Amino acid sequence: MSNFSSINPDTLVLITSLLSVLISQNLSTDELNVLGNVITQIGASLLTKAAQQDSLQSKEELKNQIADMEQQLKNLKRQLC
Repeated sequence: MSNFSSINPDTLVLITSLLSVLISQNLSTDELNVLGNVITQIGASLLTKAAQQDSLQSKEELKNQIADMEQQLKNLKRQLC
């Protein structure tokens, strides 16, 4: 999956558009609606997971920054005493 992040944006749009046309050729309107909704839900779930991963990573980085600052503060207090 990491290959997707290195694809040219215009190429990716062309590939997805071509896939959409190929997939939809023999489907009824109802089938297209169902498939489109399923694919949309999968995309929404992937975005939710990515957002949560970002959030957790940011919290962890913030905790580390706070711990570093607390250590620096302790060191400064020791130097002053």
